[in-house]
Amino acid sequence: MKKTIIPALGALSLMLAGCGAADEAADPVESTATAGSQDLAATIAGIDDLSTAAEVIGNAGLEDPFDGAGSYTAFLPSNAAFAALPEGDLERLRSDEGRPEVIALLRGHLAVGAISREDLDRALDENGGSIELASVADEPIQVRKIDGQILVGDGDDAPHLTKIAEAASNGVVYVIDGFIPPEN
Repeated sequence: MKKTIIPALGALSLMLAGCGAADEAADPVESTATAGSQDLAATIAGIDDLSTAAEVIGNAGLEDPFDGAGSYTAFLPSNAAFAALPEGDLERLRSDEGRPEVIALLRGHLAVGAISREDLDRALDENGGSIELASVADEPIQVRKIDGQILVGDGDDAPHLTKIAEAASNGVVYVIDGFIPPEN
């Protein structure tokens, strides 16, 4: 059974029930157990593989929520994921007219609270490889571990976590290799 995880703001651990053997992640990333020195906006801007996401967020004027007191876990698409969008979609996201779409996209890619990689791995191991994270959108974010890979979203086309995870002072940023598909 899946559990909806609602991490307390600013918490760096998930409160989950369940049991199971914790094993090493097949694709380890640098530890995110300690808070970073920069806020989410600066952390996103400092990750080379998120330069397109940072540009889209900046063009939409959405840096302020990432500077605030709230803490979030951001699963953001890589530059390659943006480049693979159908012709015209990226240009629209970069435009003023695309701002509502950028807001909708971000809402579906942000979980409430700061969730470290260690806590994410532990929660997946303790819950049979599948959890739901409370998002800022109406639907939770599905996270699954299949054959050592972590998928974010529901369905076979769900993106994978890459090796990039960075802690911020008010959250955690993960780079994913695609966009989280809408829930079916």
